[in-house]
Amino acid sequence: MDLLQFTRNFESAIESVTPGTLKPVSEFRQEIAGWDSLAALSVLAMIDAEYDITIKANDFIACDTIADVFKLVETQKS
Repeated sequence: MDLLQFTRNFESAIESVTPGTLKPVSEFRQEIAGWDSLAALSVLAMIDAEYDITIKANDFIACDTIADVFKLVETQKS
């Protein structure tokens, strides 16, 4: 699994995000205008579909950056 591809998948999960605008260090809740529970569910659904991983809401909430979410997915994958 590649962090940059994960970032692109993260972007594509949210309709309002222009591809190529986020970085792994992006604090997504602050950088994505209109971040809400629907955006969070979209990302969690992408993770489930692309990586066959189910992330607990509390674990996702604890993540600040896209890289944090990536690390969480990697940990669950192992």
